[in-house]
Amino acid sequence: MQTDKIQVNSKGDGRAEALQETAKFAVYQGLSEKDSLRVELLCEEAVGLVSAIAGDFEAEYWIECGRDKLMELHLQLTTKMDASKRREMIEASTSGKNAAAVGFMGKVRAVIERGIYAAGELGKTPEGVDSIPLYMYDDVGTHDGFAVGPVGYMWSMERYRGAVSENREKDSKAKEAWDELEKSIVANIADDVRVGVRGRKAEVVIVKQL
Repeated sequence: MQTDKIQVNSKGDGRAEALQETAKFAVYQGLSEKDSLRVELLCEEAVGLVSAIAGDFEAEYWIECGRDKLMELHLQLTTKMDASKRREMIEASTSGKNAAAVGFMGKVRAVIERGIYAAGELGKTPEGVDSIPLYMYDDVGTHDGFAVGPVGYMWSMERYRGAVSENREKDSKAKEAWDELEKSIVANIADDVRVGVRGRKAEVVIVKQL
């Protein structure tokens, strides 16, 4: 099944409607009170990204779930900024002036911001692939959890978690990143968080086996 698509924006419009649609989904799926709360928490965290990301965004939010009870919570974002304002955000992003990413969802926000603003124009990637880890997770590993392809960027929490776990005993930054994962509501509830970025658009998919 797929729920209705809810329009949300960086001003907070649509947030209540997204939560209502999520609650309806939980009832339809016959989820327990505990699982319903978990799904609603994932919705709150996802929709909250729209307001947290620097710049003017609008997004569509919906949930997909098959017979195997694998739930995918989708948030598809598009920047509404004109070329002039977008250039300002690109300059701030590439010069490191954007706000520091705090916590796991702050890092997801950073993935989206840098993916969109460092890309410059639709379909182009930032100059220097080696710069990617610098804006990702304080340079933990080399492209860990992140891939660059001809269509844009793809990132996965599970790949990232594996890379951080592998390095946490020998790298203080990896240890800090692991602690963030341990404290994160989303990282503890979701089975995976996937981020794709191309040009002006980004999509976040939170995966949870119900």
